[in-house]
Amino acid sequence: MKKKLIIFGDGKISEAITYFFERDSEYLIAGYVCDDLYLKSDSFLGKPLTGLSKVPEMYPASQYDVFVAVGYQGMNQLRTSKFDYFKQNGYSLASYVGPFIKGNFSFGENTIIMDHAMIQPCVSLGDNVFVWGGTMIGHHATIENHCWLTGGCMIGGSAKIGKSTFIGLAAVVGHEVQVGEKCMLGACTLTTKSIGNGVVLITAPTESHRLNSDQFMRMSTCFRT
Repeated sequence: MKKKLIIFGDGKISEAITYFFERDSEYLIAGYVCDDLYLKSDSFLGKPLTGLSKVPEMYPASQYDVFVAVGYQGMNQLRTSKFDYFKQNGYSLASYVGPFIKGNFSFGENTIIMDHAMIQPCVSLGDNVFVWGGTMIGHHATIENHCWLTGGCMIGGSAKIGKSTFIGLAAVVGHEVQVGEKCMLGACTLTTKSIGNGVVLITAPTESHRLNSDQFMRMSTCFRT
C-alpha cells in the first residue's frame, strides 16, 4: 500500500515534481498546499489545494508525509522556511531518486535526484537538495542542506558545496574546491578555486552576431544547401 503524500507548492516546480512522484514513487499524492495568502483555487492538478493553516487538521503528521516543491527564491530561503515549518510540526519529508540512479551515496529529507543525474560513489547530499537531470557529482563530494543544482552542472570529486547555494546550468566546480554558503554560481561559470560565503559568479552572455540568421546563412558554407 502506498504512503500518502501532500506537496507544498502549486506552481511549475510542483508540477514537475508531481510527474516523478506519480510515475514511480512509493507515494500516492493526496493533495497540494500553499500559503493562505496565495490560495486562489480549491484544486491543483485535479487534487485538493489547501491553505497552510488548515494542513494540521486535514492532513495530520501521523498519516501524511510532505514534499516541499518550491524553487530557489531568496537563495533557497523560501523552500528552507517551509521545510523547517513542516519539520517543526512533526511531519516526515519525502525524497525521490530516479529509478535508474544507482550507487553508493547518501541523501537527506526533501531531496530529489532526477533522471539522468550521475552520482558517483561516496557522495553525501544533505536535506532539501534539488538535483536536476544531467547533473554530475563526483566521488566523495559533499552537498550541504538546501542547495539547488541545475541541470548539466558538474561538481568535481571531493568538492564541498555550502548550504543554500545555487549552481546554474552547465556550471563547473573543480576537484576538491570548496564553495561557501549562499553562493550563486551562474550558468556556464567555472570555479577552480575555493570561495567563501555569499559569492556571486556570473559569465557574460554571448553577444549577438552583427548579421541576422538569413544573412549569416547566405555567407556561411556550413548552412548552404
